[in-house]
Amino acid sequence: MKAAKCAYCGEMQDMPFECNYCKDPFCAEHRLPEEHRCVKLSQLRVKRFGERKVIRDKGNAGFFKKMFGKFR
Repeated sequence: MKAAKCAYCGEMQDMPFECNYCKDPFCAEHRLPEEHRCVKLSQLRVKRFGERKVIRDKGNAGFFKKMFGKFR
């Protein structure tokens, strides 16, 4: 592999890391998909797991209001 600039911070790297998802070169600090906010990773997660939204019920919220409402 030849020298390349990190696609995230632009720092020149003699041995850059290649992202498995987007195939761009990165420095050691930004080599993980989470560190360089890899677009392909989020697309892959949506494809694999779907866009599940967390539905929160209000049962626990009432409990906490009762518990901590006294301290206001």
